[in-house]
Amino acid sequence: MKTRIKLKILAFFIIAFFSFLIFKAVQSSLVYYQTVSEVLMNDESINSFRQLRVMGTVKDNSIVFNSNGSIEFKIEDSGKEIFVQYKGIIPDIFKDGVEAVVEGDFDGSIFTAKKLFAKCPTKYEDEEYRKELN
Repeated sequence: MKTRIKLKILAFFIIAFFSFLIFKAVQSSLVYYQTVSEVLMNDESINSFRQLRVMGTVKDNSIVFNSNGSIEFKIEDSGKEIFVQYKGIIPDIFKDGVEAVVEGDFDGSIFTAKKLFAKCPTKYEDEEYRKELN
């Protein structure tokens, strides 16, 4: 009888331990979308050792293509902006005024992006908006 109880207790702790490990792994891999203004208001996001995913509009005339293949630009939202550095594949539709999502690290002044996404206009948006993008 005592052996059976010990095995049940041991099984419980093993299941609890692995459940905890799975929970922590999933929690650390989550990346939350934030706007530019949310990131700048949230001091916790700075130096938090977690990936950030920030959405904003590419500021007009802010895109700079560097000779080493990297680009620098600013994304803005509600009058606030973040300076972004990125080296990698640039989406074809990436240009001034396009909504972009960057994923990476923010040190309080420079956002170092590891991934860059640009929002694709849909067929449901009005013609005037599409003309503005071109």
